[in-house]
Amino acid sequence: MIFNSEISGEQQHTTSPVVTGGSVIALVYNGGVIVGTDTLCSYGSMAAFKNVKKIAQISKNTIYASSGEFSDFQQVVKELAKIDRSALQYDDGVHPSPKDYGNFLARLSYKKRCKINPLYLQNVIAGFHNGERYLSLVDIYGTYLESNFITTGFASYFCKAIISNYWNENCTLDQAKQVIRECFKVLFCRDCRAHDVIQLAYVDAQGAHIEEPERVETKWDFNGFKSRANEKLHTQ
Repeated sequence: MIFNSEISGEQQHTTSPVVTGGSVIALVYNGGVIVGTDTLCSYGSMAAFKNVKKIAQISKNTIYASSGEFSDFQQVVKELAKIDRSALQYDDGVHPSPKDYGNFLARLSYKKRCKINPLYLQNVIAGFHNGERYLSLVDIYGTYLESNFITTGFASYFCKAIISNYWNENCTLDQAKQVIRECFKVLFCRDCRAHDVIQLAYVDAQGAHIEEPERVETKWDFNGFKSRANEKLHTQ
């Protein structure tokens, strides 16, 4: 984002994100790639917007999600949509692959970073092309990484053990969904910028599919909570 200073007339760039989205978790499975986010955008430390969809379909076989400044996410969606729209207008049967979108976003992020006006995002691009699964991460500096699983935000700290224990790249779609749900249960309990309403999307040989938001099941009636065991222990 860019602001014009009324005092000096100079053009100024933002120095920190304002409205931000939380973690993204993406996994490959035996028939494609699945991506999960929650639906919360925070205004500073306030959970301000609780029904925000942070997954976008870029083309028939590519989906995009990110953590970070939500206005930058919206701008990236516009830039990627321009590429898809231009390819359709040529009408020559040639369409960008998911990897093309990933490479473009890496170059765009690097360009913005070099102009000291970065996109404050951790970007995840997932796709399925020519029978191959594709999953990549592009960070705020334009660094590009392909992997079989990706976590951003606090999921990078809290969820890798869950993924390591319960996921493998040949699991089914339902198994991959369950792993992501378990990750967001942990995030909701341990990350103050997380929400218990999540959205899942996956892409396979039939194309991209974005599901409606769902609420993860959480448990708060532990005996320790109900009996106030910790308080009793400290007052003995």
